[in-house]
Amino acid sequence: MEQISPPSITNTPRKKAFSFLLPAPHVAPLPEATAARKYPKIRWQILVATFIGYATFYLVCNNLPVVSKDVGSVLGYDKAQIGDMLAATAISYGLGKFLLGSLSDRSNPRYFMALGLLLTALCNFLFGGVQGYYLHLFLWALNGFVQGMGWGPCGHALGHWYSVRERGTAFAFWTSHTTLAAV
Repeated sequence: MEQISPPSITNTPRKKAFSFLLPAPHVAPLPEATAARKYPKIRWQILVATFIGYATFYLVCNNLPVVSKDVGSVLGYDKAQIGDMLAATAISYGLGKFLLGSLSDRSNPRYFMALGLLLTALCNFLFGGVQGYYLHLFLWALNGFVQGMGWGPCGHALGHWYSVRERGTAFAFWTSHTTLAAV
């Protein structure tokens, strides 16, 4: 009697659809001389890329409070409705940071962060293109949730490329993105 083996998980459509989020495969170590030459450049690239990426998250993170009075008057929302939207964003951001942050530890930070930026941009564009309080509430809460895709990949990447002794300096520079985004 022929034995039939169960289908492999890698052959399922769901696995293929999100396979780009899996961690990058391990590569063979570079020769020591090549690694010594490339290492500082790659570390700088990681620092700059995560700096720009997270600053971009900041640009669309708290833009509603700034214009909430105008949005409320144009759309006919009262202060309680605007307050509910802001509260839903804060709560969903905390949930997203918790849930998606732990998921980001098991993924490719480059693609995970890019997906988060695309999703938050989509939420922002959709927010401007739809009407109705509950749609706006849902989209802004969803925006807060996918905003949680930002910090995890950054901390993951920086933690791998900077030693414990260097992290204070690297993160001191890195956190200045909040000042840049506020300008």
